[in-house]
Amino acid sequence: MWVIFLSLFACNPENKLEEDPAGPAGPETPSAKAGSEDGGAGRIATRAKPMSAPPKRVEKGFDKPSTALIQTDCYNSSRDYDRRPRPAPRPSPSPAFKPGAFGTGAAPPPPAMAPSPPQRAAKGAAREEGSLGDLAAASGGASASADAGPPPPMASAPAMEPAARSVSERKREMAPRDEEAPMADPTPLGRRAAEKSDAKDKDLSGEWAKPYRQQPPAQPVLDWGATVYLSNDDSMSLASAQRLLWAVDRGAGFSSGEVRPHELLNYFSFDTAPVAPGETFSVLGGAEQDGDTLSVALAVQGAMPPRQPLDLTLVIDRSGSMRAEGRMEYVRKGLVQMTDQLVPGDRVDLVLFDSAVCSPLQNFVVGRDDPSILTNEILRMQPRGSTDLDGGLREGYRIQTARDKGDRHNRNQRVLLLTDAMLNSGNVNEALVSEIGKRFDEDGIRVTGVGVGREFNDKMLNKITEKGKGAYVYLGSEAVVDRVFGAGFDSLVQTIAHDVQFSIDLPDSLAMEKFYGEESSTNAEDVQPINYYAGTSQLFLQDLKVKGGRVDPKAEIVFRAKFREATTGEPKESTFRTSVGALLEGDTHNLKKAQALMKWTDLLSERAMGDRSCGGLGDYRRAAAQVQGDAEIAYVSGLTGKLCGVDMSQTIAATGVKFKVKVDADMPIPEVQLACSGESWSNRLSGSDTVARFDNVYPGECRLTLQGNVPMVAAVTVPETGGDVRCMVRGGRMSCD
Repeated sequence: MWVIFLSLFACNPENKLEEDPAGPAGPETPSAKAGSEDGGAGRIATRAKPMSAPPKRVEKGFDKPSTALIQTDCYNSSRDYDRRPRPAPRPSPSPAFKPGAFGTGAAPPPPAMAPSPPQRAAKGAAREEGSLGDLAAASGGASASADAGPPPPMASAPAMEPAARSVSERKREMAPRDEEAPMADPTPLGRRAAEKSDAKDKDLSGEWAKPYRQQPPAQPVLDWGATVYLSNDDSMSLASAQRLLWAVDRGAGFSSGEVRPHELLNYFSFDTAPVAPGETFSVLGGAEQDGDTLSVALAVQGAMPPRQPLDLTLVIDRSGSMRAEGRMEYVRKGLVQMTDQLVPGDRVDLVLFDSAVCSPLQNFVVGRDDPSILTNEILRMQPRGSTDLDGGLREGYRIQTARDKGDRHNRNQRVLLLTDAMLNSGNVNEALVSEIGKRFDEDGIRVTGVGVGREFNDKMLNKITEKGKGAYVYLGSEAVVDRVFGAGFDSLVQTIAHDVQFSIDLPDSLAMEKFYGEESSTNAEDVQPINYYAGTSQLFLQDLKVKGGRVDPKAEIVFRAKFREATTGEPKESTFRTSVGALLEGDTHNLKKAQALMKWTDLLSERAMGDRSCGGLGDYRRAAAQVQGDAEIAYVSGLTGKLCGVDMSQTIAATGVKFKVKVDADMPIPEVQLACSGESWSNRLSGSDTVARFDNVYPGECRLTLQGNVPMVAAVTVPETGGDVRCMVRGGRMSCD
């Protein structure tokens, strides 16, 4: 059996490793293969041709064979093939956990990754579920390396049972033994039935027969003076906000799951304080009290330090679904624009996946290699095949981890995944595929997702980036392409703090009543740390309960950020102290803007769940009226007008006014209704009452309805100072003045 196995292995040309023609190959040098079966396409492991212009300054170390440019033709064959360059065999990591570059102490062992199923039955040699050190062998289509060791021994076959046994013998064997036989119930059948009936009657005459008492509503348990841990998700997770705005603008449907208040708070801009030199964050606060509730807004701004040299692996979906909605065109345009943001010393890899995986470009170094090589590979991408997202991610992981530790030192390791995430090939189990996000994070590789197209699989990208503590954005329009790959590119690929955990220490007079972010808890382990992206901001909005309804202006509030510094991995803590009085004296623009956006999300959530009346429109308009001169709120109001069919150009008063309707009718009028600015009120009249009173209505043009034998409608104007109107009804005719 061993002879057969080794013979078959030696005949597999995919595993043949050849010497790099540019020089002796080290243990990490991918193979160079020429004259393959697939259209003569082969890998070229060689030094780049000299540029026509003098090369720019390049980081030291890029002249080693292990950093040579590798090109693979991924376009000349229509067959489903797997052209991942094979690295020299590497020992599998020990099952025991070893802290990586970012480890600051002991940690539990990472979960085992389930390998992708093989893509072709012909290569379905027996594979074990191994660690990610064997990713190339675990992914579909990859064969075992030459020194992978002997195959696992075959399990011994179960012993055969005696050939002939009679039916009666088998029945006797299956029957319970005497000592296991259940004891017979000596109670007569009729008596047992009567006892069951009595028990049933007794139950009905007991607790269940008592009259129902309505329980008082449950009261929330308030943690006075607690430390509360907070999370608004990653500061660059903007996809759901971008898609939601797109849907509302175009009148498309959206689900309640796409309405994520914390991502809207991340998406829109707020006033922030400048970050002090040498610091990572700044905090700007403001508060307002309403009865026994203190609403607090804290705007956090991240620093924008100089960018580290970038190791960027682009993992790109080129499956057939990328042909829809112009998705591939968006990707090509965005990546070409991205090349203008790269700086000398940045290193780029290109991984393409459909039903197979191919890496047309590895170790492209900006300033060393001809820029047209990268641009041409981007422009050649065309949709084909199905979507093996798992295979593409594993190849990106292999490329990043195959480099020597010295080649990765002080470099920003980043995987940028561009896909619609419509899994239909290879491993399609979303939970298993997303597990690789944990391994990226454990190895210090940051993952950023770009969801392409209106219908991309939002849940899949959310799982991957959440487990990898990354972020994802939406790519679905020309404007978004410019924002993501233009001015916003440095923020997209650079984090300034890892494993960030924000918290707020409250005085004994305050307790958290409602947090408008993603997660909050008094237990730090319940709130997942995040990675914070450079130059981005987050707004933390919360309602605090005031003990006794009276605030203590001198009471101290402490906001903390614990994290690991992105470049060194060292633990750090930033502490910001303020008082309740200082917050109340601060600017409330951020607070009022955030409150208006939360009212808008309430309206959208009701709309997504089937309420087409825009019942929350009045609350939003009242909140938006308190945010004057804000272009983003004006934009949201314009979208709301489209959604609800209301003219939003007329502002409404922040608070309502009193208005009376005097009814003089020759028929009974049991009810009066008033509708203003998308909100309605009603007032029932008794036989002796002819005045309908409304205490909090919005000024402006309103619709008045008197419910008589039939509804009678008239237009009335509610003055900004309030007032009244007299409506006369005679012979079915109505007049209001």
